[in-house]
Amino acid sequence: MFRDLYSNLTAREQRAVRWSAAAMAAALWLSTAWTDPWFLLAIPLVAVGFFLYRARYRDEPDQHDLDLL
Repeated sequence: MFRDLYSNLTAREQRAVRWSAAAMAAALWLSTAWTDPWFLLAIPLVAVGFFLYRARYRDEPDQHDLDLL
């Protein structure tokens, strides 16, 4: 349902939706950090850790892959 709605938008409208979603996420993050300052640092640190982990282990094969065929 939402995919059909999004695909029917023009490129300009899709860009506006993406920027609005990013602005809403930033406002939600800052308003939550206002009440608990740990969120101000915790969310970016988790995101940076995820991207560093993904960059380091991107090309390594999965050790738990049980492809026996």
